[in-house]
Amino acid sequence: MTAPETSELEVLIVGGGPTGVTLALELAVHGIRFRIIDKEEQRSDKSRALGVQPRTLELLNRHGDVQKLISQGNLSSGTTFYLNGKKAADVDISGLAEDTAFPLILIISQCQTEAFLDECLGKYGFAVEHGLEARSIVQDPDGVTVTLSHPNGVEETVRAKYVVGADGAHSIVRRAATGLAFEGAAYPQDFILCDAHIRDPRISWNRFSLCMGRGSLAVFPLKDGTVRVVASRMGPKVDADPTLEDFQAMFNQLHPDAGELYDPTWITQFHLHHRGVNSYRDNRLLVAGDAAHIHSPAGAQGMNTGIQDSVNLGWKLAKVIRGERPDSFLDSYDRERRPIGQNLLETSDKMFTWGCSANPFFVSFRNVMFTWVLPWFVSSRNRRANIYKFISEFGINYRDSSIVGTSSGFSGPVMGGDRVPDRKVRNLGEEKYFQELITPDTHHLVIFSGVGEHSAQMKTVLEAQSVLKDNNPDRAKIHIIFDESTDTEGVPGYIDIAGRLHKNFGFSQPSYVYIRPDGYVEHIGLLSKINEFSEWLR
Repeated sequence: MTAPETSELEVLIVGGGPTGVTLALELAVHGIRFRIIDKEEQRSDKSRALGVQPRTLELLNRHGDVQKLISQGNLSSGTTFYLNGKKAADVDISGLAEDTAFPLILIISQCQTEAFLDECLGKYGFAVEHGLEARSIVQDPDGVTVTLSHPNGVEETVRAKYVVGADGAHSIVRRAATGLAFEGAAYPQDFILCDAHIRDPRISWNRFSLCMGRGSLAVFPLKDGTVRVVASRMGPKVDADPTLEDFQAMFNQLHPDAGELYDPTWITQFHLHHRGVNSYRDNRLLVAGDAAHIHSPAGAQGMNTGIQDSVNLGWKLAKVIRGERPDSFLDSYDRERRPIGQNLLETSDKMFTWGCSANPFFVSFRNVMFTWVLPWFVSSRNRRANIYKFISEFGINYRDSSIVGTSSGFSGPVMGGDRVPDRKVRNLGEEKYFQELITPDTHHLVIFSGVGEHSAQMKTVLEAQSVLKDNNPDRAKIHIIFDESTDTEGVPGYIDIAGRLHKNFGFSQPSYVYIRPDGYVEHIGLLSKINEFSEWLR
């Protein structure tokens, strides 16, 4: 049976996981006509990803109160390393980030993350259409024709301007493209996973544990008193399903006295791959998340990277569809996000090899390093901060992108392409975080007064505001951030509490920052160079 009508869309999202739903959120807030489909008739109750990184929490908070999600999980303040059953080092990340409302890693079931995303999407009036499978995808110069199959066998034809594959490692969207190659290989190791309750636990519930020895073991405490245990075995039994006893045996060997596992809710066995696509775009077909990159779970980056692919892509699709940017603007999605994916593949591969190699010579070398070098290395706050910058994804930037810029004469810690830092600001006695002003529906132009003797006269600030209002092609929201010493004279704006936000941006003098809908700096500089910015907008 075939449905007679062809529905017209601006975007079809194939895949209803975290990557796909995040893209749906970004498109919904921009008023783009889209549908999001998933071939599974219902969500899985088995959780894959566990870690939600601080940068992801910031970005999700743009669509809903992420504190509700945080309340359902565990905030992890670091990692404890064990070698042959003995504690080797403790990596504490607490206090390493002051310019964020979300400094810690959230350990939570992917099922709960998906439920939060679905709730956010529902507030915009959309939902994932489950049980619909894309059977055929054919693009032409003007759009994409997709044949969808419903659970009852009815086929439906959809015509979309763009189709985005957020449909995982076996992406039909990627396979429909003629120019996309997914290169890589499988890791040789065997992995087993167990979610179980734990009796008489002696683990820190605000830490996850990485244990090395003969094999490797990772232990993640969950909110409900259960733990997830992931293990790589040396010389596993061939064709034998893992049992709870297998996990307990590794527990006893690599994390002794941690507790007794019982009443498992999930035991499974799997292999891992590391692959990356050669381009995130093939004309009107685009890929994101696992459809573009799959890798080891080392560093808990996978789901987070997919979510941030979608945050980068969503506003760009909206700009092109509304005719505010040319179609070639979408090439910036590949130019900005593919280097992030490639770096992640390389970094996680090294981390994975370091932790899970079965080579006896490498294992011996690693054990020496863990015993003597690791405790020294993580004792330095600066070195821990560098680790945190990578893991948290706060270090991601697009400075090399052609669609960001920095005015001449400015060389602060935040440049064009960087993440926007976050601090508390005050208005009419009410405090809020700066990023709460940076909504995902548009660009934002923020004028900073400067601090102390360098701060601008009110007249100068208002003149700059007037000039920028008259030259505002992106219909950006304009905000003013004043130093605490400034007499605002009833002018609408926010006070920078203790000047922290000025300091994080490097704004001692009157300055401006132009912020993209995805929370990254498009242009930044001194207010005296506002003409350069005006030229940039043209």
